[in-house]
Parts: sequence; C-alpha cells; structure tokens
Amino acid sequence: MKRILLNLLILTSLNSFAQESGINFEHDATWKQILEKAKQENKYILLDAYASWCGPCKWMSKQIFPKPEVGAAVNPHYISCKFDMEKGEGLDLAKKYTVRNYPTYLFFDQNGNLVHRSLGSMPANDFIKVINNALNPEQQYVTLKKKYLEGNKDSAFLRTFSIVAYEAQDSLYRTSMEEFLSTARNELTPANIQFVFNLTGSIHDPGFYVMKKNGMKFREVIGIETYNDAVEDLIWTEAKKLGNKGKDTVSFNKVIRQFMPEKLDMFSAQYEISLLFRNSKYEEYLPKAEAFAAKFCQFDYNRLADISSKMLENYTDTIIWQRALKIALRSIEIKSNMENNGIAAQLYNKLRDNQNAKKYALVSLELARKSGEETFEIEEFIKQLSN
Repeated sequence: MKRILLNLLILTSLNSFAQESGINFEHDATWKQILEKAKQENKYILLDAYASWCGPCKWMSKQIFPKPEVGAAVNPHYISCKFDMEKGEGLDLAKKYTVRNYPTYLFFDQNGNLVHRSLGSMPANDFIKVINNALNPEQQYVTLKKKYLEGNKDSAFLRTFSIVAYEAQDSLYRTSMEEFLSTARNELTPANIQFVFNLTGSIHDPGFYVMKKNGMKFREVIGIETYNDAVEDLIWTEAKKLGNKGKDTVSFNKVIRQFMPEKLDMFSAQYEISLLFRNSKYEEYLPKAEAFAAKFCQFDYNRLADISSKMLENYTDTIIWQRALKIALRSIEIKSNMENNGIAAQLYNKLRDNQNAKKYALVSLELARKSGEETFEIEEFIKQLSN
C-alpha cells in the first residue's frame, strides 16, 4: 500500500510539474466556456488555431508550448485553448476570424474582443515576444490597425504597424511599408534595410523592388549569402505558384527568365524533380535528383542537403543510403551546419556505423546550440545512439 501511495504521489508531482512547466491549455471546453472563464478571471485568451495535418502546429505543441519559460509568460495572463479549425467549433471560428494558415494565434481581451494575431512556428523567445505584444496596446494588431485606418502616418508608427500587420498577414503592411519608406525619404540605413528585408515575403511586396534595385547595399548589411538565398527563394516561390503543380511550365519559366535568366536551366531541372517527388514518383526522382546534384549543386550545400535528406527518408536500400551519404558529406565539405551534419549522422546510423553517427550528431548538436536552434530531437537521437 505504501509503495502504491508513493507511486501515486510521484505521478501527481510529475503531472503537476508538466502542467506548470508549459502552457496550461483548457481541454474539452467550448468557446463559450472559454469566454466566460476569461471574464471571470479577468484574463486574456490565447487561442491556438491549428489543423491536425499541420507539421509546424505539431512542432509548436511538442517543442515550444511545454517550455517552462513559455508557460511562465502565458499562464498568469491568459486562458489558453486549442481548436482544430477544420472540425466542430473550429470551423465557425476560422470563418469568423479569417484563419487560413496554420498555426495562427488569436488573442482576445477579457471581454472576448480580438486584439492581436500572429502565425507560424517560431523559437520560444520569439513566441514569448508575441505573447507580451498581445498584452501591450502599443503593439496590439487590432489597436494599431484602427490607428492606421484613422490616418496616423507618423514614421515610427508606420514602422511598428507594418511589422505587426505583416506578422498578422494583413495586406495593409504593403501600403504602410511604402508610406514608411516615403516618410523616411527612402533612406536605406542599416535599420531600414533590415526592416525591408524582414517584411519582404513575395516578389509583389514593395520591398522586393527595393532589394533588387539596391542589391549591393542589402548584401553589405544582410550578407551576400543570406541576400542571394532570399531573393532566389522569393523568385522560386512565385514561379512554382504560377507553374500550378506542373500544369503551366511556360508561366514557371517566364518568371525565372524575367528575374534570374542565368539560372533558368537549373530552376527548370529543379522544378522537374520537385514535381516527381511531390507525386511520390521515387523511382523516377532518384536518378534525376542525383544527376541534378552532380550538374548544378557541387558548390550548393543547401540543395545537396535537401536531396540527401529525401534519399534518407524515402528509400530503404543500403546502396541508396551510401550514395546519399556521399552527397551529405559533400554538403558538409562546402559548409558544415546543423542540418547536413544531422543528415549524415542519421545516414551513418542507417548504415550501422554507430561511431560516425554519434560523431556527426555531436557536431550537429554543437552547431545547433551556437545558432540558437532547438536541440530536443538531436539530443534524443544521441541518447538512442548511446543506449
């Protein structure tokens, strides 16, 4: 009996710690009950709007929400809840608050009025910043939007609103950014360059034109590699969108030819293998991906890492894993980072080379810590290797 009681006490303590160490979400409560509880306790509401298939949503739930520092920032001020936006009450909430992307975070005051919104997966520090901004009228999306629509054109205000509107995926950020640049007389100080860079998510954004026109200045502030990768990614994203899953390769090529004609052959080949992979045509994908790597990627560590990762995750043949390992090691040779070392570690593990698997996993862990990335998964992998 004593042993059973002791076990129950330990279990209770562990459960209490788990609840206190992260966000305390209300489970099985209706939206009406959430609203009533927030009013009774005089707290704001945090609504995690998710979808069951959403990878970033799962990552946030597993890696960020349970963190003690996140719980400490949320629990004293919020009643927290989760709703699947494609089921039950979530369907009406998604429609009412225009939730189209996941995860979206909706913040309400004590009376149930929407005051702030943000979206996407992010590190704990960034999420805590969002949490705190939602409590601050000077940073709340809805409050700032009201001021903007009422005609506030102060330069500092326009900068702040542009950032908040961008994070909320409100298209007003485009016009407010243009107005800010106008009031700042298009002066490209390092701070303004970083501002434009951070708020450019499409080739249709005003920042894209500024970035392309002033490429040299942006490279000096942002860094050559970061700038080039960002511009390339924006062009690639737009081309893929117009390509319509391979149904309109003419439009795809037109975008590449307009903005980056010197890379048309590479992008066309990449588009072809991306479509094969998307459609799970792995037998056709493999030889073309390896040929693509050999022809276009011998000095491109990111694309080599992506191809080796796909070979790791979607094939079970030892010979293919060995070829994938060569590609991953070439990626590391060009530029060693958390991702490609992690891929090499997993491939060595598949090939039953525990010593090298642990070696590269430890390098991946060290690089992840240096860059401030989440380390939970790589730490768990190293524990498995040590058992």
